[in-house]
Amino acid sequence: MSPRASPSTGASSAATASPNARPTASPTPEPTPSAEELEAARARDAALLASAKSLTQIIDAQALVARDELTALNVEVDRVAQDLDAVGSDIAGLQAQANDRRAIRERLTRDAFRLAAASATPSLAALTDPQIEAYRELLSIDAALRDAQTRLSERAAQLASAREAVAAKQGQLSRLRDRARTIAAAAANGEGDKRAAEVAVLESLARDAAAAQTSLAQLVATAMSSDGAAPSTWSLPVRGAITQPFGPTTFALEPARTFRGSYYAHFHDAIDIAAPLGQPVLAAAEGRVTFVGHLSDGAMVVLIAHPGGLVSVYAHLDDTFARPPVRIGDPVIAGEVIGFVGLTGITTGPHLHFAVLSGGQPMDPLSLLASR
Repeated sequence: MSPRASPSTGASSAATASPNARPTASPTPEPTPSAEELEAARARDAALLASAKSLTQIIDAQALVARDELTALNVEVDRVAQDLDAVGSDIAGLQAQANDRRAIRERLTRDAFRLAAASATPSLAALTDPQIEAYRELLSIDAALRDAQTRLSERAAQLASAREAVAAKQGQLSRLRDRARTIAAAAANGEGDKRAAEVAVLESLARDAAAAQTSLAQLVATAMSSDGAAPSTWSLPVRGAITQPFGPTTFALEPARTFRGSYYAHFHDAIDIAAPLGQPVLAAAEGRVTFVGHLSDGAMVVLIAHPGGLVSVYAHLDDTFARPPVRIGDPVIAGEVIGFVGLTGITTGPHLHFAVLSGGQPMDPLSLLASR
């Protein structure tokens, strides 16, 4: 997380979408927002988050981000679910056609065997015109079924991914709303109570960050592979200003870490690169995707395992408007798009949290660029 990423897009949201995964039915349901309205809301949210000065303003802005993204995710869930139903209907219709023509298929198969036995070089020319037409129709139905089953698998994966993002967003929004209520209630009792509540909320945010780091460490441990030599060429995943470097920091939300034998109360084990919302994030080197999903703090993350025991981490990716195009197990090459800059997790503006670990231990990503 960066104490202040420098986004180039901007905005605050006045959206009033329900924080639930799916809005409850009402006698006069609100119209589904258009893609343009959703994009405009995200832009306003980003600007509000970037301009927030106090902890209360940051939490309120993050809640607006989560709420508007949740609205967009619900729209996507509905769309993909409808697509899934439509593809299922297509498959059912094609399967019925295939079943209706089963007798034709069996007869053509028998004819094919008979022709094969009678001639060393059987061909369609030996069939009658009706047989050829039936054969081609069967081939067309088979091809359409394969295509529909591929689309069904893709839609099912999209729906599962969107629902996972909805669940992560709901959890994040619930935590943010609880924290906002805590500060608001304390503020009503005076400035002293408000400051104490803010300290408590900061401690809670720090615990979230530490829990996310623990989850990430477990994912990295399972991702490491010592096979082969480490990539010789590395590049930055996005272009932009580094708003928080690797190493010890005074930023309170960074967890403690012992690094090279020294203990630090707050340590940033990555670099944060400010970049426009939605900018493509590229693989820093060749490798294989080992994780695509959310950490416990709501951040969307992609992990890539590289030969030589190196693992690269790309965090705060967009999970609503431009979900990562890669899946677990995908091989990637250097410079391939693996995600898009977003606002997920604990962040104060659009940026990429980029980390590289060697043998499970963090290293300064810039050292790879400088030494190779």
